[in-house]
Amino acid sequence: MLLTGACNAPIEAEEALQESSQESPLVPGVPCADGSMEQIFAGGMAGCAGSVPWSNRASLCAAGFRPATAREWDTLFNGLAPAHNYWTNDDLRYTGASGACSVAYVSGTACPAGQPMRVCTASGNDAEGNQCNWKGCGLLANTPNRFFGGCAGNNTAGTLCVPRGCADGTIEQTFSRGLVGCAGGMTWANRAALCGPGYRVATAAEWVNLRGATAPTHHYWTSDDLEYTGTSTACFVSTASGTACPAGSPMRVCKAAGTDPEGNTCNWGNCGYNALPPPNAYFGGCAGNPTAGSLCLPTSGCADGTVEQVFTSNLVGCGGAVTWPNRDTLCAPGWSASAATTWTGQHGSAAPLFNYWTGDNLRYLGSGSNNCAVSTTSGTACTTNQPMRLCTPGGSDAFGNQCNWTHCGYLTHTPDHFFGGCNGNQFAGTLCRR
Repeated sequence: MLLTGACNAPIEAEEALQESSQESPLVPGVPCADGSMEQIFAGGMAGCAGSVPWSNRASLCAAGFRPATAREWDTLFNGLAPAHNYWTNDDLRYTGASGACSVAYVSGTACPAGQPMRVCTASGNDAEGNQCNWKGCGLLANTPNRFFGGCAGNNTAGTLCVPRGCADGTIEQTFSRGLVGCAGGMTWANRAALCGPGYRVATAAEWVNLRGATAPTHHYWTSDDLEYTGTSTACFVSTASGTACPAGSPMRVCKAAGTDPEGNTCNWGNCGYNALPPPNAYFGGCAGNPTAGSLCLPTSGCADGTVEQVFTSNLVGCGGAVTWPNRDTLCAPGWSASAATTWTGQHGSAAPLFNYWTGDNLRYLGSGSNNCAVSTTSGTACTTNQPMRLCTPGGSDAFGNQCNWTHCGYLTHTPDHFFGGCNGNQFAGTLCRR
């Protein structure tokens, strides 16, 4: 039975306390659809062996996992050579010759349809009968070797799969703007281990702002070392005032006082945030309650967990090379392609380091670079799915994206808002906002 007492005093029966104080290890969900896991890399990325065409690459990933991007492979493989040939989620091109080659998103020679460059074993062959004509290629440059290869006549491969949201591939709860609840039994020091690639532990304020009317169904850590004020029946938490919990056992989000499905406990529950309820913010804890799950939020705004530029806390540039209809695929859950007016109001003097789509089908006015403007309603329409977009000052970027015109304003020629494009310029990254 749960007793009522001071929040900083253990009040569970001794047996229950001893049981809950043992940290539950993170047991990853099976990342591959067939229940196997041929290789495991950093961040929960897994190599799922198989022999499927590129169009079916996602079929090798289990529920809660998705095909990894080339950049995620580059970031997470951690020097471990592939033991099988694996698709990434990118339609990669090639430049060079086998052993002295690179892959890229836009520049270079396109492979036959459905046979892009992919990650390959050192020999080019694997146990599933997949083959790579070329191997030992880098990403965007010949060196260092990132084990890319392929491609013509090499129709099949396995897939690199990464978890969505939670490191074990499951998501117990989904809230707004990409916030997810990841159940588990981690200590507070290890709370980030429950978040998948591209996600971080959310703050208490983010929980309050993003949960909507949804109540927690598990106990979850936030990133804040929360203190408490009040009694078990009338309490609130704060980052700045109150009574500190024992080290490593701060107040956290609780489904209610008591135990959750993972065996985590909260002595107190139904506490407010910075003030007594109402409203109930579902905080609780704390002493003798050493484990919980975690609330996880997209780190950067970019789907692959990286971020090329941060303009404000709600506006980021996500490098890549996708067509305009696919622009939102570069944005993390809860983020989407930004309107052009958001860019003009928030970028200040910052120039784009990469070419980025906006969410607007922008037209052009003017005669060329430095004497032009864009608009959503007036001017000349670009070729279908090739609207004006944000461009680097030079017009090209590291992904091979190009802009014919550069240094265009918004609605008027000045000030320069770095718009450009458009005809024949089919690819760009995305400006993402939440």
